[in-house]
Amino acid sequence: MRFLIAVSFLAMTTLTLSAVHAGAESQALFPKGWDGWPVAKMGSIPGAKTPIDASLPPIVQATFKTYNWVHDGAGSAYNVRINPAQQKAVTEGKGNFADGPTAVLDLTDIKVILVTEHLMGEPQYGAFSYDGKDVSGIHPSLDPKVCTTCHTGYGEACKHGVCSK
Repeated sequence: MRFLIAVSFLAMTTLTLSAVHAGAESQALFPKGWDGWPVAKMGSIPGAKTPIDASLPPIVQATFKTYNWVHDGAGSAYNVRINPAQQKAVTEGKGNFADGPTAVLDLTDIKVILVTEHLMGEPQYGAFSYDGKDVSGIHPSLDPKVCTTCHTGYGEACKHGVCSK
């Protein structure tokens, strides 16, 4: 009887830890060849001590607040890179995304990419180092759930999981 209780406890603990760990893993896959995709936009996320201009679109303000901790609070330069196979869907903003990698936000100063891909038409998110290591668990803002919340919460700025402002 004690053996069954111990096995049950171990199984429940393992399932719980797996569920917690799974929440911090990227949904998207590392997109091989992303660094060869064309750059659609360049910019920088200001550091944590930089005031955020209230006239900026809400999606931009939220992005700055979410990621201004990077590079020890100094922010980061970024490139938005679009998968050439998805360029037309992104440009048209209609959400006709083929399954697979769609776009990356390349945080150049910390060598991390934030990935958006589509699976059965639904956006999937991930965070990876340049060498492909999943880094979505190193900070709460890199959890795919945060990406989903932001990418679905800004109406016209984000269509089918891809933000354009």
